Amino acid sequence: MSELDSNCLIPVLGSGYVGKSSILKRYLHGTFSNRYSETVEEMHVQQYSINGKRRYMNFLDTAGNIYFPAMRKIYFSKALGFILVYSICDARSFEEIKRIWEQIKSIRENVLSIPCVVVGNTLYSENNREVETFDALGWACSENLDGCFLEVSAKDNNAINQIFDILLE
Repeated sequence: MSELDSNCLIPVLGSGYVGKSSILKRYLHGTFSNRYSETVEEMHVQQYSINGKRRYMNFLDTAGNIYFPAMRKIYFSKALGFILVYSICDARSFEEIKRIWEQIKSIRENVLSIPCVVVGNTLYSENNREVETFDALGWACSENLDGCFLEVSAKDNNAINQIFDILLE
């Protein structure tokens, strides 16, 4: 990630019940819970040492439902990176990240210079898959995000760290 300032905002975006909070909790705390609780908005701060300098990443765990569209526009304009999460078991959630990406593109100039990782979660539930890897990767390629596409499982801790490794490169 280039041009880091001391406090970097990284919103985690997507529909409700796709695992945004679970991904963050797995990455930041190494924990997972099967219990679902709706998130309104929650900030998680993680300290990193990058090029010998201390940096703070502010991961914004966003609401799955759009409660505050004006706030969403603000963090779209301020974010230094994005994580777009959908469930491989919910085609509507994949359509939602496409809509979110269009909103980001309408607000930000040079959007392709901003790190963005597209994440298909719930890989453990392959039998219930509604979004094929090929289709999701095809969309990511068409948006020039193909190098930043992963399918993961927060439950099984599969490829969770890779999301953040890609984002912070």
